[in-house]
Amino acid sequence: MIKKRWQKWIGRRFKLTEQRTLKQNDVFVFFNREGYLFLVLLIITFIAGVNYANNLILALCFLLTGILVLSFYLAFRQLYGLTIDLEVEQLGQVAQPLTLKFQFQPAKNQIHLHLRCQFQNTAKKITVLKSPMVVQFTDIPLQRGLHRLERFNFFSVYPFGIIKAWSYVFPQQEIWIAPAPIEVDLQHYGLRQQNEREQVGNEDFSHLREFQSGDALNRIAWQQYAKGRGLLVKTFEQHQHQQLDFNYAQMTLSLHEEKLGQLMYLVQQAFDQHMAFSLQLPSVQLPIGMGEQHFHQAKLMLAQEP
Repeated sequence: MIKKRWQKWIGRRFKLTEQRTLKQNDVFVFFNREGYLFLVLLIITFIAGVNYANNLILALCFLLTGILVLSFYLAFRQLYGLTIDLEVEQLGQVAQPLTLKFQFQPAKNQIHLHLRCQFQNTAKKITVLKSPMVVQFTDIPLQRGLHRLERFNFFSVYPFGIIKAWSYVFPQQEIWIAPAPIEVDLQHYGLRQQNEREQVGNEDFSHLREFQSGDALNRIAWQQYAKGRGLLVKTFEQHQHQQLDFNYAQMTLSLHEEKLGQLMYLVQQAFDQHMAFSLQLPSVQLPIGMGEQHFHQAKLMLAQEP
């Protein structure tokens, strides 16, 4: 019960929506594991100095106390004023890695030393931070639907490793995860198999356009590229029989998630083959269309389907 309340409170307390600048009450400071040994040594020297009335031992005790106080301050300063920002894709796919880009920006006129960042089981280190720096992590979602990122930890044990200053952020970005594609018979749904995609007649040719990310390599006009005109892609006319209607009710598998996986495969193939398609789901439908934005909308619908 106490642990759940603590996690709930800390999740509200350290939300990361866009940017977050760490203030005084955002940074925790306490003894590190090695710090407890240092504290025991400090207590022993104090007892010995008082017991034997030895000024040299007491002087050593005061020196160690000064080091301890200085460690608290310097460890705290490594996190205080630090600004954290997160950039992440809003749409992913099951079993496909999501790239998380955490940007650290130092406080004005300050250098942060020996910062350590941890996300899940991956840890990275920033030795010197005097200008904005990006640290990348990856997250692999395993379920379709709304995906919540786990907490992100960062800390510093500078300068002597006996005191630890740390903080958390809990990313609040909504990330939708589309289903993993499940292969189906493409010809049954009016799509060409892989070995048939190059068999497009010249009579279908329409015009050339600039290359975009995701375009098939076999559609690039290599002759134009050799003439120094850059990467151009051949565009073909869309015939009426190439306008595809993907319906949830027509999928062959029985389970809900499997049907969505089949639709994901069909949508992906239609996009790769530059064919217009519509999508019919139990709760929503997407009218006929084509292109990258249309594909993105279909993918988002498959991710958000209840």
